[in-house]
Amino acid sequence: MKKIFEKHGVVNCVGALMDVLAFILFVVAAFVNGATPDMILKVIGLVLFVVAGMMMSISSKEHSLAKSIFVLVLAGVIASWMFPGGQFQGADFAEGKFTRIGLADFGFMFYYSVYFLLDKIPFLVVLTGFYGVLSRISGYQKLVEKSAEKFGKHPIVTAVIMSVILFVLTSLFSQTFVVLVFIPFFISILIKMGMDKLTSFVITFGSVLVGILGCTYGTDSLTIFNKYMGQETTYAINYRYIIAAVSIVLYNFFIVMRVRKISNDMKKNAKANNVLDDPFKVEKLSGKEKTSLVPAIIVLAITVIIVVLGYINWNGYFKIEIFDKFHEWLIGLEAGEDFTIFSYILGNNANALGSFKYTFSISMLLIIASVVIAFLYKMKTNEYIESFYEGTKNMFKPMLLLLAAGMLFGIANLCLAPLSICNWLINLTKGFNPYLTSVVAFITSLFQTDLGYVAYTCGSFFTQAFSGNVEIIHTIFTSMYGLVQVFMPTSAILIVGLSMMKIEYKDWVKYIWLFALGMLVILLVLFTVVTYI
Repeated sequence: MKKIFEKHGVVNCVGALMDVLAFILFVVAAFVNGATPDMILKVIGLVLFVVAGMMMSISSKEHSLAKSIFVLVLAGVIASWMFPGGQFQGADFAEGKFTRIGLADFGFMFYYSVYFLLDKIPFLVVLTGFYGVLSRISGYQKLVEKSAEKFGKHPIVTAVIMSVILFVLTSLFSQTFVVLVFIPFFISILIKMGMDKLTSFVITFGSVLVGILGCTYGTDSLTIFNKYMGQETTYAINYRYIIAAVSIVLYNFFIVMRVRKISNDMKKNAKANNVLDDPFKVEKLSGKEKTSLVPAIIVLAITVIIVVLGYINWNGYFKIEIFDKFHEWLIGLEAGEDFTIFSYILGNNANALGSFKYTFSISMLLIIASVVIAFLYKMKTNEYIESFYEGTKNMFKPMLLLLAAGMLFGIANLCLAPLSICNWLINLTKGFNPYLTSVVAFITSLFQTDLGYVAYTCGSFFTQAFSGNVEIIHTIFTSMYGLVQVFMPTSAILIVGLSMMKIEYKDWVKYIWLFALGMLVILLVLFTVVTYI
């Protein structure tokens, strides 16, 4: 036994034993009479399988993220064999038949995954291509270098400011993925300052993830969630304000501790200029090269302004109508009789600033900005194409992992087995129970991978069955979804960040587990106080 533990490791051996126990429980459940004992054995078995698989995946030396995603997808397939499907209809649950997922169904799961990510993947390709071009522009190189020199004198302040900016933008933007526009620039600066990859990830991608947890008005998921829940944007906003304030303060406490920990190594790292830690490899300018910052700053500033004004719903959130009126005036301008020239130039799908909902609009903007800045710095066409292509290579692995994680969405839609588990949990007690509801919110957020689809599958049930507790139910689902996004391997932003920066999932888990646990405790206290006091 000792030799086995030494050869395979204690964690792997314990995980294997838990998997064996899980399958024993599955077998026993098949011969047990009674719905409740049967469900208890199956649910415990499935939990054991997931926990064991995640333990072994996280402890592995390489590809911990891909292995963790595989564990959850396999758990979803097993659930389709263990539990029947079903749907929430009004305040009731209609149990369906078993829809066991077989080999031929994996193609459909992949289709659902592609469908779910249809607008995200082109945007990510364009974004990485955009920064691939910028990394070859001398003006951008100089901008990064000068920023790193200036901000390097105050690393803690810089880290906190960057974190707060990304948190606030995530909390307000109508499309979460658009926040990624700012991250490569921030990462290049942080790496130049001498910060390691994990710290740079924590400050940038981590702040976006916490911004989803503390979302107030924004995120595309919250918008769709409110639609299916039949609520306005400001519904339960006071609870979300509390969660946002607590999460950003607590998270930045961890950031400050992290930056202080690595402060002694920063000067050495900055001198080493380890470009390989930067996904976009922004080289240091040679001392002989003279270049102007002005064109790069102007183009990037205009891009940032359009992004910020475009993806914050000024009219819907704050009743500011100036951008809608300006858009109506602009597209109504005529260059001749009935020839509205700007409406034709902008296109039929052009929206007013503040009304951008999808990533398609920003993708075109980034392409135009990259062409303009390449022209201003006299980049040759062949060099532009090559640098754009080189940049997109950073997105190959993230796209594969995103598609793999998206298969959980396919499982949830093909078999609907997770909803049977949720229905069983809800009926364990009479009346509304915030703790069981939190577990249901966690499960549905994990499998549906999108808060809007969570509301689509079970939102109407909760609003009708527990009509007196809708406000706290709303808060539970939005916050538990955010918690899933922070540390579970099905989180799209997490997948993109870890894989693009070549950071192991286990390293992120080791860093974030205490924050996630602390936020879970705080959330459960909030749910308890609102429900029972």
